Amino acid sequence: MNFFEEIWGCLNESSISSKTIKLHAIEANLDSISFEGLAKPKSLQTPSYASFCKVYEISNFPRVKNTDKNAVFLHAIAHIEYSAIDIALDACYRFRGLPLQYYRDWMEVANDEIRHFNKINEELEKTGTKYGDLPVHNGLFVALQKTQHSLIDRMAILPRHMEASGLDANTNILSKIDENSPLHPLLELIRDEEVSHVAKGDKWFKYACEQEGIEPNSWLEIVRKYYPKAFENPKPIDKERRFQAGFSADEIAQIELLATKNKENI
Repeated sequence: MNFFEEIWGCLNESSISSKTIKLHAIEANLDSISFEGLAKPKSLQTPSYASFCKVYEISNFPRVKNTDKNAVFLHAIAHIEYSAIDIALDACYRFRGLPLQYYRDWMEVANDEIRHFNKINEELEKTGTKYGDLPVHNGLFVALQKTQHSLIDRMAILPRHMEASGLDANTNILSKIDENSPLHPLLELIRDEEVSHVAKGDKWFKYACEQEGIEPNSWLEIVRKYYPKAFENPKPIDKERRFQAGFSADEIAQIELLATKNKENI
């Protein structure tokens, strides 16, 4: 059994139950599995959810009409959580020759994301809608494609930028949801567990920077290289959880400065 071959199969599996079974089988055999003897990683072509979802580019994403707003909201979150499973799995598949703990960390994240997806999907199905019934965008998958050549860039963009922005967004959403809603504790749980995912991204970003002699403070430059307008849409920042995940006070200040400059130009 080769780790990377098995992870590739898990990554491209569209059934969440089969995905889970494959991941657990890999974990159960981790002590005897081989990490050697494979050619360079295959490039990402199609997201695993494309087999049952109608996928759009973000720029062409349609407005969903005549559908329960709660179902639309839950479907969007379910899509983020499903995508996050594959983000973690591709982190395992894509980058070779790293400490075993790296692969353990991202399989742990994949398991968390599977659990999050299942919890959100359970709520979604109560509305009479299942994941795949509504259109989805490929924004996170495109980010994976853009960063498949570099561990530094992958860790900078996915966990440290996009997932950290998700912490901010989740906190903002929670402030608007009634605390008596069954969604409140669920979103709170997901947000708090996502802190550890961003922290793992922070750890392996800094590890890769050290290995390649790159200054970790270059993080903002890397993000803006891929997304030139990042942070220019002023939104509340969850400083507390960003600090818990490894962000420095200087990084938070730089994000706030970019948002302030843009606000002044509006």
